[in-house]
Amino acid sequence: MDTSNSAKKRSMSPSTEARYKESKIGIKRPKLEAPDADPRRPKREVPDAEPMFPVPPYRQTPGPISVAQTYLRKLILERWEAEVRACENAKKLELLEIAPGKDLTLIQASLRRLVSERWDAEVKHCEEAKKVQLLELLLAAHGITRLV
Repeated sequence: MDTSNSAKKRSMSPSTEARYKESKIGIKRPKLEAPDADPRRPKREVPDAEPMFPVPPYRQTPGPISVAQTYLRKLILERWEAEVRACENAKKLELLEIAPGKDLTLIQASLRRLVSERWDAEVKHCEEAKKVQLLELLLAAHGITRLV
């Protein structure tokens, strides 16, 4: 068995090699007519046997997106209001787990107080974070990106 031929690597097609050597970012386009064609006649695209596909690199970082300040403000407010609602719901559920009835023991009352204080502190933290983000948005709208 002759393995010398099977061990050789297959080379890439000439069109593929040329595309990768150029390493341009873009899309492979169908070939145009030869440049020595009649200049008075408009150039016509000759369909290529291969479909169009992007050449490497396939992923590119998109440019910055401009968004209205009112829309960003609305997103910030919605996000932090949802956080506050979630904290209040978690507080209610945790208080129901501790003491579902009206008759409370001393331990249950102290646990309820601890749970209430914890979730109230979390709500306060959410309110402060909301104010900070709104202030950052306002400063950025005026071109202030750093406080020194």
